[in-house]
Amino acid sequence: MKYPLFKIVFFLIIGIYIEINYHLFQVETYLFFLFTCLSLLFLELVLKNTSYTKKFFSEVLIALSIVFSGILIVDFKSDSQTKNYIGNAEIIKEKRKFKTNLAIYHPIFISQNSVKIKCEVISIENNSTIEKHIGKVLIYLPKDSLSVMLLPGDEISVNCFFNQLSNPKNPHQFNYSKYLQSKQIEYTAFVSDWTFLGSSWTLKRFSTIVRNRCLQSFSESGLKSNEFAIASALTFGYKDELNQFVKGVFSKTGAMHVLAVSGLHVGIVFLLISSLFKFLKISHRFKIFQQMVLIFFVWVYAIITGLSPSVLRAATMLTFFSVAEIFNKSTNIYNILACSAIFLLSIDPYLITDVGFQLSFFAVTGIIYLYPIIFNLIFVNNYILKKIWSIISVSIAAQIATFPLSIYYFHQFPNFFLLSNLLVIPLVFILLIIGLCIIAFNFLPYVSIFLGKILTIIISFIVKALSLIESIPYSLTDGLFISVFETFMLYLLILLILYQLRFNSKFLNFLILIIGVFIVSLDFSEDQKRLDKRSIVVYSIPNHTAIDLIEGKNHFFIADKKLLENEKLINNYIRNNWDYNDLRTPKILNYDSLISKSIVWKNKSIGYINEKWNFSSDLDFAIIDKDFPMNKLESLINSKTIIILPNITYHKKNKINTQSFSKIPSFIHELRKSGAYIYHF
Repeated sequence: MKYPLFKIVFFLIIGIYIEINYHLFQVETYLFFLFTCLSLLFLELVLKNTSYTKKFFSEVLIALSIVFSGILIVDFKSDSQTKNYIGNAEIIKEKRKFKTNLAIYHPIFISQNSVKIKCEVISIENNSTIEKHIGKVLIYLPKDSLSVMLLPGDEISVNCFFNQLSNPKNPHQFNYSKYLQSKQIEYTAFVSDWTFLGSSWTLKRFSTIVRNRCLQSFSESGLKSNEFAIASALTFGYKDELNQFVKGVFSKTGAMHVLAVSGLHVGIVFLLISSLFKFLKISHRFKIFQQMVLIFFVWVYAIITGLSPSVLRAATMLTFFSVAEIFNKSTNIYNILACSAIFLLSIDPYLITDVGFQLSFFAVTGIIYLYPIIFNLIFVNNYILKKIWSIISVSIAAQIATFPLSIYYFHQFPNFFLLSNLLVIPLVFILLIIGLCIIAFNFLPYVSIFLGKILTIIISFIVKALSLIESIPYSLTDGLFISVFETFMLYLLILLILYQLRFNSKFLNFLILIIGVFIVSLDFSEDQKRLDKRSIVVYSIPNHTAIDLIEGKNHFFIADKKLLENEKLINNYIRNNWDYNDLRTPKILNYDSLISKSIVWKNKSIGYINEKWNFSSDLDFAIIDKDFPMNKLESLINSKTIIILPNITYHKKNKINTQSFSKIPSFIHELRKSGAYIYHF
């Protein structure tokens, strides 16, 4: 095989994926791994090298051994597989407060009212005894002058109880618990009682201190508001300051990738240092020195940006490339890419669940393979036009390789991505250089302020230009929702088309047609099912009321005024369900105007019950609001379904006690406990 490392990566990822999602029994895994190794040894000793049987079974056994290696790597790296994992502690199951010593391992995230911190458990105090435990947790501290100063490497003591993460309570809502579990975080806590214990030196701490100093340089150069937020994201991948408007503009125009420091940014740093060596005309005899300097600066930049998965991939890949150059080895780019993947996944197998890591590898693979093909389709002699065509070719290659994943995760496709990338990519090169110069010349205030003004002008231009692109009709196709199976089928179709372009086979033409028709038929079949669908959905949203009355692709959306004005909450809790069901823009009904009233929809009576309710008629659905006294719930005994909204305040006088009823209602659904209520006709 021309690219053997790609085969290893493929089977390694299969093993890692299996273990992360299905948690195979450890002892059996070890036995199977041992069996495959012994079988390989047996084949090597008994059969001749020319034997077809040996070649076939060797390939199968090697593949199996790599799969089992992936499983074992996850076992070795998984906290939950150890006996002293915090989830196994009896005290955490009792759901009472206890003291826990924690070490911060990730830069803090400062929001409006709280500070979100990822920590590793050091020990817990149980009945005055200290127990050593491990595991990762997510905590929220009140925002104050002390909590905002915390850094990775700091150790704190908290007095709280931990909650195990629960699944999302609404249909097709983003599964935040699954996302955190992919980071090995299963418990979270809101902490008011905490003390600082001390600190230790870590790479993340150094990275955060350097990054904070660089951010201070940006602030001192006069950058403010959106310009500061965008410059920080573009240069260091620091996105805490970005508001929803900026994120929306970049996302909807296909330029969001520049706000996440990735291979593009690392490549620019690599190119800058390489160009400097060429400018200085350093002798080729100092090749080792040059490559070592390149590796050093690439990793310095990677550390400053926080060692994100996409940056790690790019830095590792360029390191392997430079090492190969030092030893005068031929550098096959595919094998280097695969080697960097093997290296990173061996250190942290959970990287395969990271969206940025996935998109980064797919984009680079697509660019490596497709860019030369696309670029050579058109011969351009003019230098400027050639550069423009080069950017277009790279953008198309990356988009082809990543669009199925992008649709699966983000449910949208930027139709004018070429236009935005033609604008953004050259300017990112300039912005990154200016940003690094601001840091380098921070000791000269006038120079840094001057550079800051230039940076402000360029960023303002980018935002205005992207806003203009976004405002063009049909600039964005949103509401796209595809399954894992459909994502896989799209990638299969792309691979078959690429093979067809290379081999021009009639059979491949037939296969492409069959799979294309299958994908379209699948989508058409789903659309037809949706047209016949009628359902009532009562969403579970803390302190809010939201109800969908769905018929085909049309729906009435009933919600309280505050929720209707909060687009972020609607996007977080509800939008995905609209996209999944391919619903049109809803007809809005204000819930506040319906309180203490009832409506009839599709022969189903729905009552919105509060303390003023005085109707005696039976209801199909009785929706209980926060003001209704729960001790009067028996008055709704003849309602077929009682739905209790999550904004109910529970206390002794207002507690549900079905045992005190003379008759039990046919069905009681508490949104806070059971999640959204869905009724299909």
